[in-house]
Amino acid sequence: MIRISAVYANEHGSRFDTQYYQHRHEPFATDLLTPHGLLGLRTTLGEAALDGAAPPFWAISELLFASREVFDAALSHCGEALFADIINYTDVAPTLQVSVLGSDWNKGA
Repeated sequence: MIRISAVYANEHGSRFDTQYYQHRHEPFATDLLTPHGLLGLRTTLGEAALDGAAPPFWAISELLFASREVFDAALSHCGEALFADIINYTDVAPTLQVSVLGSDWNKGA
């Protein structure tokens, strides 16, 4: 099992439309990717840094797939449409990271 993290940095002067992201992009991505192996999607939205300043990240989305090969195949089918939608909610290019699943929240990560 792998996790693909899409991290949207809160760069100076950047924008991020959380309403569009939550209500349009996430369902769009889920509908496109589920038939191609998406097992789950979770997003956290930045609220603030620990010192109360603006959050360092607008959002972090995590997508679960069975393997890198399944993810790559899904992206070959849907990637163009997914990336084309980015301009509708942000002007920040997401940083993507492939990770293996580690500890479970309930097991005291």
